[in-house]
Amino acid sequence: MTCQQAREIPIVELLKHCHIHPQYVRGQDHWYLSPFRDEKTPSFKVNAKLNLYYDHGNSQGGDVIDLGRQLFRCDTRTLLEKLNSGLFSFQPQHFKVTGLHIRRGVTQGPDQHAIQITGTKDLGNNPAITRYLESRHIDIEIAKLYCREVYYQVGDKNYFATGFENRSGGYELRSEYFKGSTSPKDITHIERKHKSVCVMEGFTDFLSFLTLRKPEPVRSDFVVLNSVNLAERSLDVLRNYRTVFVYPDHDAAGNRLLEKFEHAGINFVDASGIYQNCKDLNQMLVASKQREEQIKQQGPKRSRGLRM
Repeated sequence: MTCQQAREIPIVELLKHCHIHPQYVRGQDHWYLSPFRDEKTPSFKVNAKLNLYYDHGNSQGGDVIDLGRQLFRCDTRTLLEKLNSGLFSFQPQHFKVTGLHIRRGVTQGPDQHAIQITGTKDLGNNPAITRYLESRHIDIEIAKLYCREVYYQVGDKNYFATGFENRSGGYELRSEYFKGSTSPKDITHIERKHKSVCVMEGFTDFLSFLTLRKPEPVRSDFVVLNSVNLAERSLDVLRNYRTVFVYPDHDAAGNRLLEKFEHAGINFVDASGIYQNCKDLNQMLVASKQREEQIKQQGPKRSRGLRM
């Protein structure tokens, strides 16, 4: 079996053969409890149309080969042999994914390619990138201060995404279809010489926080982890601040983040109470904007006047 043939195997079918079933289905999105950790809220999503998966708990995703290597803890060659051994029976399908980037960061192996950035531009040049940010209800003028349009190649295909730079020169990339990063992967430290610092898991939460606070100035520095797995790299930075405010997601990964900071002796404040009914800051922002739209559509209430 070749890699191309393997990619025609539906991820949903692969998971089914491993006795992993979705908790619920919304359109083409199948939501699972992650097969890689214990959790009560599904955070592992498979898009059946694109045949791609994304694990929100560890910020990783990809195609059926990426998933298979993790499920069976093997390299690509061993995975192909396993899939071709007769232990599994699949009905191959043809998935049209041209124009979508399905890999994350720098990958290895003869059948894989690294992300190669071909150029960057100021936000506002590419309508598709602008629409993506608007779909997350992020203020575009705020995003322009911290993000760029990033154009890149994977193999011989061209892609684009919103880019957020880390302190080592790599980029977090976000678009309607892709969530990933370039190498090197690192945290982002935004220094403003304040005595307090706000810690966010990802830059979407960071931009959402600034959008929610607009036009009120935020007197704080920021650390954006770009992945909870990079929390260790932030410890030396955080120890230099008098007050540390942490905005974790309301999920297992967010809980582990708080535990890690506590174990490391970081004197922090869990600030997630401000969005206690939402998973994260962006979900809170989207909900608040939706409420505003509903109020506008209802219009002012008419007075019935006084009866004599």
